Amino acid sequence: MHYFAAHLDYETSERCGAGGMFQVISLTTDDDKDRTDLVDQSVHFPDLDALAGFLAKKLGVNPSDIDLNEV
Repeated sequence: MHYFAAHLDYETSERCGAGGMFQVISLTTDDDKDRTDLVDQSVHFPDLDALAGFLAKKLGVNPSDIDLNEV
C-alpha cells in the first residue's frame, strides 16, 4: 500500500471554471516525505479516485494500492 496525504486547492479550479474539481497543492507520504513531484500541479482532478488512478499509473501499481487522505 502507498499512503498519501493530499493538500488540495478547490478555489483555483473554481476560478478557472472547473467548479467541483481541485488541484494538488502538495502530497506527502505517511512518513512525511514530500512526493508532490508525482503530480502535475496544473491538472484539475474531479475526485480522490481520479487522483489515486493518476498516482497508481505513475507508480506502476493498482489504484486500490493507493490510500489518499485529504488534509
